[in-house]
Amino acid sequence: MKTVYRYVLTEMVPSFLVCVGLLTCLFMTNKIFLMLDLVLNKKVPLFQTLVLYLSLVPFILSMTIPMSMMVGTLLAFGRLSSDMEVTAFKSSGIHLFHLVAPVLALGLLMTGAMMYFNDKVLPAANFLFKETQFQILQKQANLAIREKVWIDQFENYRFLIDHQEPDGSFSNIKAFNYWSPKAPLQTTVAKTGTLVNDPNTYQVFFHLNNGVMSWDNNNYNTYNQLYFDRYIIRLNFENQLSRLADVKKDYEEMDLDELSRAIPQEMDPGRLNRLRSEYQKRLSLPFACLVLSWFCAPLGLWTKSKGFMGFVLGLALIFVYYFMFVLGETLSNQGTLNPVTGLWGADIILAVLGSLLYYLVIMEHSAFRHFSSAVRTRGSRKESRR
Repeated sequence: MKTVYRYVLTEMVPSFLVCVGLLTCLFMTNKIFLMLDLVLNKKVPLFQTLVLYLSLVPFILSMTIPMSMMVGTLLAFGRLSSDMEVTAFKSSGIHLFHLVAPVLALGLLMTGAMMYFNDKVLPAANFLFKETQFQILQKQANLAIREKVWIDQFENYRFLIDHQEPDGSFSNIKAFNYWSPKAPLQTTVAKTGTLVNDPNTYQVFFHLNNGVMSWDNNNYNTYNQLYFDRYIIRLNFENQLSRLADVKKDYEEMDLDELSRAIPQEMDPGRLNRLRSEYQKRLSLPFACLVLSWFCAPLGLWTKSKGFMGFVLGLALIFVYYFMFVLGETLSNQGTLNPVTGLWGADIILAVLGSLLYYLVIMEHSAFRHFSSAVRTRGSRKESRR
């Protein structure tokens, strides 16, 4: 039996590893151009850019490894079934479960490994990304903000500063921005301003003092002005770092123990939903390695899909699974669904469907054979009547 286990794993593991490499490269490719822009146009140091880029890899792997378990299992069992090797195993007295067992064992092993990975490695990488991003933003903000030069490196804003004082503060500042693409231009003029770095929240702010904001109101044909003593603008890089920031939020930097301690102390309902959803996500996503293996093994035997068609079917199943997963996560974050139901729903559905497919494969598709025979009988009766 060890020979059978080794043979099945030899068939499945190479496909799994190739899928991990391909999918990871696919997801990381679009980030390369953003990194090149940081190095070439924004003059960000190469080392910091590499750290920023590599800190994204754990987030990508947390998604691509369960995906690859699905595709690798589907391809392996599709080939075994289409090449009649499953029939040969059955003729030798080997039960189908002995073919599925080594893949389930690998899925269980990957579930444990990914649970540790998502609990320790992923939060650390997210924090490293956030810390590196802040260091870059802090340095670039200090370099970008100069006197008597149009400053347009920051998202949605253009600045013009008349003078920079020896202590680092600024005077006679003009800021131009749009609230939305269709909104009128808003002009802000301030007498003084300072650049403030917040190491606790890893953000950079521009504090403007003693100024006025002016804008047109097209709906009422009025010109509005708002005077202020202090106005704070949060600075974000235009398109570059802001587009890479989708994997870093404070609750995504916590491990499971920190999340479990933060949940009872949270008073804000919206943030509480996100904390609870993140906790369940850390558990359910690794468990997908086992569930998807259980689902795709009988599916591959049933559909006999191999090669290109098996890969296409695997991609389609990836889309279906992550659509259900993201939908459940979104509804859980909104408070519409309980996080346990929302984040575990996709796993439970596929586990049940996998059990049904396994039963149909064991029964050699008897349900479908009876259905097709009934259709043929009905058709023959119609022909006899004619």
